[in-house]
Amino acid sequence: MPIQTFMRYENKYVITDKQKDNLLPVLLEYMDFDKYCIGDKDYSIYSLYLDTKNNDVVRRSVQKPYYKEKLRLRSYKLNPDDNDMVFLEIKKKIGGIVNKRRVVLTYKQAVDFIKYKKVPLLDGIQKQIMSEICYYVKLHPIEKSVLIHYDRTALFGKDDNSLRITFDRNLTSEENTDILRTDNYGKFIVSPETRIMEIKINGSMPLWLSELLTQNKIYSGSFSKFGRNFQNETKRTVLYSKITDEKTVACTALNS
Repeated sequence: MPIQTFMRYENKYVITDKQKDNLLPVLLEYMDFDKYCIGDKDYSIYSLYLDTKNNDVVRRSVQKPYYKEKLRLRSYKLNPDDNDMVFLEIKKKIGGIVNKRRVVLTYKQAVDFIKYKKVPLLDGIQKQIMSEICYYVKLHPIEKSVLIHYDRTALFGKDDNSLRITFDRNLTSEENTDILRTDNYGKFIVSPETRIMEIKINGSMPLWLSELLTQNKIYSGSFSKFGRNFQNETKRTVLYSKITDEKTVACTALNS
């Protein structure tokens, strides 16, 4: 059974391909590629972020509160079959500490829960986490979903496997009503040359890693895939409204 609970610090960095290439040789002295990076290649992740009718979850997220939470369905396969394994995750961030709890479901169980409120029959810790998810959904009724796709390179520490570093690229998004089923690659959230690096640790950062970041002038910042997508869509809506209003004024002037 995959790990179902996490509690750790997650530091994010927006970097370029060149910066990633500069870091990688040194990182590989202390770390190994994730087992899913077959042939040292990226693997794909599909995360369906679930929200309310009025986007209450993502609106709160972009305000950067001390405490926030969100629910997502994660798959490593697009257009999954009914019996494929997916992860329904509730992710909370308190200060700088991230707590993630998830249940492992079949795709059909996940669809039945999200669309029809049919709670899967689980046991042990899965049953407990599922009850927490049900309470979350009661507070935040699911009426919208955004599918975010990206390709990931992941590494684990050789001496400390709790140290994990990931590089995500090709971040795209689309409104998705059919739960992980689509033929659309969506719109880019950031430029294709951008990498989102995350350093995930249980405690303090190793000295060698801190020095490596400083040498390459890489500094942590705030970044949310879900939040950035919402901000992008808001800007597009505002721009479209502005252009429409300008056209209306121009047409009115011509006809007056």
